[in-house]
Amino acid sequence: MKRLLTLAATGLICGATVLATSGIAGAASTPRGPAAAQPGGPLVKAAGHAGLPTVSLNWSGYAATSKTPFSSVHSTFIQPSLKCTGAANQWTSNWVGLDGFNDQTVEQDGTFARCGGASHTTPVYKAWYEMYPAGSVNVFSVHPGDIIDDAVNYASGQFVLTISDLTTGKAATTSAKCSSCARASAEWIIERPALCNSSFTKCFLTELADFRSTTMSADWASVDGASAKNIGAFTNHPIFMIEPLKRGFISLDTVGALSGPSFTATWDRSGTTTPITLGPNR
Repeated sequence: MKRLLTLAATGLICGATVLATSGIAGAASTPRGPAAAQPGGPLVKAAGHAGLPTVSLNWSGYAATSKTPFSSVHSTFIQPSLKCTGAANQWTSNWVGLDGFNDQTVEQDGTFARCGGASHTTPVYKAWYEMYPAGSVNVFSVHPGDIIDDAVNYASGQFVLTISDLTTGKAATTSAKCSSCARASAEWIIERPALCNSSFTKCFLTELADFRSTTMSADWASVDGASAKNIGAFTNHPIFMIEPLKRGFISLDTVGALSGPSFTATWDRSGTTTPITLGPNR
């Protein structure tokens, strides 16, 4: 089932395939008509900034790659508290997943937070899961300071996505099959999502909401036929969220070095909404 909902709705949120991005960031007008949010999806590369480290328009954090397909990924984090100043279109999301670093599927779950309400000063916090490019599903509300545990596992041809709030005891699990999912990477990500109008003719990445800082801990993954290992045991790729300028770019947050199975990201600035082009739903 796939349909578009307004931002205020909870439930299915539409996903889309990223086809291209704007090379230079700029303010985008808010879409007219019903808007859809995509709190998860593949990495959107910043044009003209190839190489190491990886710079992205929508992701920050770490990705791990391996010659053997991944079978699980896990993290635990404390839900960060937003500082909302009244600016519209400010979102942030913490999640873990498989795929999406170098391909166009992502099997993922986590939480998002946005500055809501009529004056954009009321933080809203939700847990969700997604088999991108299928739509995201919001499963329950969370609160700042809650301990969130999220994991994606694969076995016997099936993905199992589990998001848990260890503070409140709420949890949600879903399972799905995906024959095209390569399991080529594992990720631990802070993201700013995309907003689109109902026809997907106008889409943009949101501003990055002020999440202050967030630490993703117990970051481990496993590949087929092996036990779980810390992120540092794999070929890992730091990812930095940026906003391109006419010359160079600015960082939207600062991603710290790995410390065992953990890292910390610190918010730097919200940036501006960044136009992107999204493809049709699948």
